[in-house]
Amino acid sequence: MTYRERILAAVRGEPVDLVPWVPRLDLWYKANHSRGTLPGAWRTWSLPEILADLHVGRHEVIPDFLDVEHPDEVVDQSLGLMHVPNQPYRLRFRRTERLVERDGDTYHVTYRTPVGSVSTTVLHTPRMRRDGVTLLHTSERAVKSPGDYEIIAFIFEDLEVIPGGRYDDFRRRVGDQGVAVALANVAASPVHHLLKELVPYDEFYFNLHDRPDLIAETAERMLGFFRSVVRACAESSAEVVLLGANYDVMLTPPPLFAEQIAPFLTEATGTLHAAGKLVATHTDGENEGLLDHYVTCGIDLADSVCPAPMTRLPLSAYRAAFGSRPAIWGGVCSSSVLTSSFTDAEFEAHIDEVIDDAGDFRGMIYSIADTTPPDASIERVRHIGERLAELGPVR
Repeated sequence: MTYRERILAAVRGEPVDLVPWVPRLDLWYKANHSRGTLPGAWRTWSLPEILADLHVGRHEVIPDFLDVEHPDEVVDQSLGLMHVPNQPYRLRFRRTERLVERDGDTYHVTYRTPVGSVSTTVLHTPRMRRDGVTLLHTSERAVKSPGDYEIIAFIFEDLEVIPGGRYDDFRRRVGDQGVAVALANVAASPVHHLLKELVPYDEFYFNLHDRPDLIAETAERMLGFFRSVVRACAESSAEVVLLGANYDVMLTPPPLFAEQIAPFLTEATGTLHAAGKLVATHTDGENEGLLDHYVTCGIDLADSVCPAPMTRLPLSAYRAAFGSRPAIWGGVCSSSVLTSSFTDAEFEAHIDEVIDDAGDFRGMIYSIADTTPPDASIERVRHIGERLAELGPVR
C-alpha cells in the first residue's frame, strides 16, 4: 500500500498492511532549518527527503499558514481567515477594506466597512520563527465592544468564497506520500469562530450570558460563509476535509459544544459525507466529556489526539469511546520524544502504553501530537516507527 492508501484505509477502519506511522515534522523541520541544527547529512535535505529517509508518510493536515499568494493576506489570521494552499477555495472581500501597518514583527490591521471599522494586532516574533511557528499570535482581537459584532457580521457576509484555489496543485505535490487534507475552516461553527478567533475569551462568555441574542444574531449572519466554505470543499477533489480545531473542556465545555458547535459540525459532516468526503476535526487539548460529541457529530477522524500524561485522558479512553470510528491520528504525546522530559525508560513505557491501548489497531494512525517539538530526539522518532513496523498488518 502507498502511504495515501494506508492512511485512507485506516480512517475508514479497514485492514492495512502496516500500522500507519505519520509524525508531523513540519515545525520541527522549519525550526531546525532556521537554526542550522538539522542532523548530519540532512542539513541540505528537504523535508520530503527526510521523511523518505525516516520511512514515514507526509503529515499534510495543518498547513504552513504563511504560504499565501499576497503578503498582506497573513494578517487575516486575526479574523480566523486563512489563504493557504490546502484550501479548495479563495477568499475575497467585496466591500471591506483591509489596511495594514507593519512595525517590525507587529502588524496593526484595520478592517474598514460601510458600517464601521474594527482593528486587530498580530505578531510574528523572532522566537516564533526560530521555533517554526507559522500561525501568527493575535494580541488584539477584533471584538472589543458590543457594537463590533455588527461589523464582524458585515465582514463575514461580505466575504466571497471562490471555489478552486491552490488545492489541486497542493494535492499533486503530496501525491501518494500522504493524504492532502483540505482545510474548510479553523473553527467548527460560527459561535466557535467567535470564541476561538474574534472575541477575548472572558468577554465572549460574558456576552453569551448577558447578550445571547447578540451572539445568536451574529452567528446566524456568519452561517452563509460557513456553508459556502463547506460547499466548496464538497465540490473539490479532496478525500479528507478538516473542519474545526482546538477544543478543550475548559474553553469549549460539553454544554457549549452540544449547543453551539455540534449542530453545524453535524450539518457540515452530512454535507461532506453526501459528497463522498471523509471529515476530520483537530482534537488537541483536554477532551474529557467531549468524546461522545465527536462520535454523534459523525466525524471520521480525530486529528492530533494527545494522550496522558500531557493530558488527563489515556489513549485507551479514546479507543473505548470511538472504537475504530472516528479514527485517531496521534496517540503519542510530544513530550515523550524530548530527552529533557522523558528518560529512556519513561519513553519506552509510554510507547508500550500507547501500543497496548490501541487494541486491534483498526482506525489508528500514529503521530506525535500535536506536533514534533524542535528539540525532539530523531532517534526516538525513528524508534517508534521500528516498534510499529514490528506489529505487522492490521486484519
